[in-house]
Amino acid sequence: MKKRIIILAAFITAFGTGFHTALGPSSHPNIIFLLADDLGWADLGCYGNTFHETPNLDKLAAEGMQFRRAYAACAVCSPTRASIMTGKYPARLKITDWIPGVVYPYAKLQTAKMRYELPREEEILPEILHKNGYATYHVGKWHLGETEEFWPHNRGFDVNIGGHSKGQPGSYFYPYKNVTPNADYSVKFLPESGKEGDYLTDFLTDQAIKLMEKGAQSGKPFFLNMSYYQVHTPLQGKPEYIKKYDEKKKRLGLTKQNPTYAAMIQSLDESVGRIMKKLDELGLRQNTIMIFTSDNGGLVEVDGNAPLREGKGFYYEGGIRVPLLVRYPAMTIPQTQNETPLCSIDFVPTLLEMTHLPKKKDADGKNFVSLFPNRQSAFQNRALFWHYPHYHTPQRPPTGAVLSGDYKLLEYFESGRLELYNVKEDVSETHDLAQEKPELAQQLLKKLKRWQKETGALMPAPNPKYDSEKPFLNSVTAWKGENRL
Repeated sequence: MKKRIIILAAFITAFGTGFHTALGPSSHPNIIFLLADDLGWADLGCYGNTFHETPNLDKLAAEGMQFRRAYAACAVCSPTRASIMTGKYPARLKITDWIPGVVYPYAKLQTAKMRYELPREEEILPEILHKNGYATYHVGKWHLGETEEFWPHNRGFDVNIGGHSKGQPGSYFYPYKNVTPNADYSVKFLPESGKEGDYLTDFLTDQAIKLMEKGAQSGKPFFLNMSYYQVHTPLQGKPEYIKKYDEKKKRLGLTKQNPTYAAMIQSLDESVGRIMKKLDELGLRQNTIMIFTSDNGGLVEVDGNAPLREGKGFYYEGGIRVPLLVRYPAMTIPQTQNETPLCSIDFVPTLLEMTHLPKKKDADGKNFVSLFPNRQSAFQNRALFWHYPHYHTPQRPPTGAVLSGDYKLLEYFESGRLELYNVKEDVSETHDLAQEKPELAQQLLKKLKRWQKETGALMPAPNPKYDSEKPFLNSVTAWKGENRL
């Protein structure tokens, strides 16, 4: 009997907190949700980028499952972030543009009104986890409400560091401020510490690590919502990293790559590496779900999104296809890739399943735990939808889209023009099939219209102020509530 006890103790010592994997997943694993801002699908080494250096994210991909066809619910930030918190389509929530958005007074269409916050009656992920015994921590960007009653510390998070109304920092360097006559982009709810030269991403990671240590000491499961401002503008990287990538660009004879953007991605990657290292030091790797993704595609003007077409604000693949990495040793298989189309509406159902909590019955998303054994076709009959009844810029007009199987249809609300692409065979969306496959285009359009009706999607309307001579003059950021629902 004594010999058996010694063997068991040695086994536990060898596997640490991962002992539960021999018996099955933990009832209440920790969750670390890492959300980058404006990071493109092709920006990481594990997705084929050979200029950016992302060893830690590449390691995370190798240690878990890498999804090759994951999508954000919107091509701009706030709607996607709302979908992550609720499991619902932005169209249903009536949060369909970044908050507060932009109004173009003389455009052909008068864009739909929208909410400026997650409604209080909507139970969101941190509130669900908190009432079920989780410690809940938010670090970084929020951008889901104009006033404090809707900010993280009033929406289910025990701790809020850096989360408020704005979608970007005033600066990535201490004291992280930029105050103008029209706006204050200072990052709020930061601990009173720091010095000249400190970098925001490093500072926020310091705070996240302290919260991980606090969570480990408490004995409660914890949810860390690590919501990076990185790599949103302003484009500001550490000077030594910028120099490194500038020299690398010259050495390789490259022309399009942006050294500052590459520097920002390196800082993002280093943050993820520090969090992974701390998990191991705390003995929590085996009992922690790690998810990394982005809220929309990259800014095409910054670094391009090749091989994808266009970027943020567009409903081509460059605007909505995003990286997605999931590691949970109790469920995921190392070095696996999956081609199943997923969407940010799927995180709430999946995390509730993984934490053994009751389903959110009104969620639009689908639990994708069944994909972890690497079943490629488990979701093959599902369609995904996008609704953007706004102008992001004059070149990014109001658009609807549906993805069904390998085919994606885009509907432009100004003209009614349709575009159809096979995004599996033509990932760059260079060959419009709308005229070649008119029946399929109409079939998908009907599916899109049914979905718009079912979700109560608000549509743009003819603009009585439309002036073809000055269609986009005098655009205004909607701080005064011109488009508020």
